[in-house]
Amino acid sequence: MKNAATLSRRKAMQLGAATAGASVLGTLLGTSVHGQELGPGNRGIGERGGRAEDHLYPGRQLPGGGQLEIRLNQSIYTDDPDELEVAQRHKPFDPESWYQEWHRVAERNEAIAGEYADAGLAVSAHEFYLRAFRFHRNKITYQPESDPRMLPGFIKSIEAFDKAWALVPPPFERVTVRVDGHDLPGYFRKPRGPAGTRYPTVICCQGADSMAENTILVNGGYVARGMAYLAVDLPGQGAAKRLRQLYLPPDTERLIADVIDYLETRPDVDAERIGLQTVSMGGYIGPRAASGEPRVKAVWTSMGSHDLLRDLFEYYPPIQDRVRWIIGASSLADARRKLSDYTVEHVARRIECPMLIGYGRTDRIMDPQGAFRLYQAAVNSERQMWSGAGHPHHDEKSGGPQDLRLPTAEDWAARRLGASA
Repeated sequence: MKNAATLSRRKAMQLGAATAGASVLGTLLGTSVHGQELGPGNRGIGERGGRAEDHLYPGRQLPGGGQLEIRLNQSIYTDDPDELEVAQRHKPFDPESWYQEWHRVAERNEAIAGEYADAGLAVSAHEFYLRAFRFHRNKITYQPESDPRMLPGFIKSIEAFDKAWALVPPPFERVTVRVDGHDLPGYFRKPRGPAGTRYPTVICCQGADSMAENTILVNGGYVARGMAYLAVDLPGQGAAKRLRQLYLPPDTERLIADVIDYLETRPDVDAERIGLQTVSMGGYIGPRAASGEPRVKAVWTSMGSHDLLRDLFEYYPPIQDRVRWIIGASSLADARRKLSDYTVEHVARRIECPMLIGYGRTDRIMDPQGAFRLYQAAVNSERQMWSGAGHPHHDEKSGGPQDLRLPTAEDWAARRLGASA
């Protein structure tokens, strides 16, 4: 019988699809996948594999393997009229057109919000300020720090966010967390429960293009399942990167240690039940942090990463300059040198908490093989692989259908952290 070292990734993927996470695959590879513990939301649990080569890299002679269609491109698969208008008007892959079209709809929504606010219609004004925030954010998402409009556009998005939540009670608390010697703003949400309740808590390890303001609004599923949720722009992310010029270090455990230190001061947090949700580039931040921070009790990744050089920088060339900025490198060559330290190669054995390692077989930004390498290296973690993750919305952006997103990560986290689910 072939073991995990000799079984081909394609064969493993085929077996996983055929068994849908059943124990046959776990037995074959020498470990139990526990795929049934999540009920109907367990699609993809236990499927160990890698890239769907037949669906990736159609333009093999093009930079990035022809995967440029997912950046600077808005899908027509939307019921939002402004998003649809941008999709119809903008020139794909054109940075100037991308900026101008999102700027136009952002300004329009901000003007409508102001009219509602002047009329004393706070709820309607709130809704349109949030739309303006989202569109202002979109226009600067891919802008480099060298673009003189980047910082004003970022500040404009934050102003719209703040105006929205000045009109209605926010579902979050604004907090300040001291990380690596810097006071960084963040947002904390928690369930409604009796006074004195200590909640299991999720720390979000965000991606390359993330902002805490957006993150805190789109993860209510954790709060609904009885978990508190904290979003902070760590060095290399959002405001910390743009306003403070703070860059992501390779040893992310020191950042997460500071965040947990803060959570331990809160009377509404159960510091024995803290988990890390990781998104995109955060798929490196979380596992690396868990390798050196024993207070992390669970990690679940949408896109697991073994090392950022192979899994992101080399795999998806269009993002290389953004990664250079995030880590504070002076050039792409300098970034390539620095990224040799952004790996779990020599520390993965120290990860002892459970992990759900996600990947997408057609992921165009994070190499699915990186998740598999992380799985292989983290031998002391009770770990599972999950093929229903990755960056699924990129299939939609490139003209494909939008897949149904099951709450697999939220349910897994609730079980692992002992939440109400």
